[in-house]
Amino acid sequence: MKKFEIEILSPQGVVFKGDIMSASFPTASGIITALPGHANLVTKLRNGEIVINSSSGIKKITVSGGFIEITNNVINVVAEFAAQSDELNKQKIQQAVKLAKAMKSKRKEFIDMSAIESELKKSVVDLKSGLGIKRRKM
Repeated sequence: MKKFEIEILSPQGVVFKGDIMSASFPTASGIITALPGHANLVTKLRNGEIVINSSSGIKKITVSGGFIEITNNVINVVAEFAAQSDELNKQKIQQAVKLAKAMKSKRKEFIDMSAIESELKKSVVDLKSGLGIKRRKM
């Protein structure tokens, strides 16, 4: 069977590069499968798995967003996030959940602090106006 090249990039670097026999991608129009000699194409990549059929077996790569370009038997994939599915283990998922929770709690602290700061400013203005304190012009 004929082969063609694929390179999958993410902000973390090259996730996969090599010769393959076929690849299936999640797109806005549904799942498409590219074979050698596929027509030139540029399309948006959706969240899901890219399934790659190579001489060494089937590989699954989990992706999130991005785009696919197929030209002259070369596939270039640029994804917002990409990792080989067998690398995604329970520990990495737990780390991501902890990070998301930490970011969420920091965001709440920021919102609460801004609300408190706003109330404090309002109270200072009320206090000054109640005591008849005038602002100095600068």
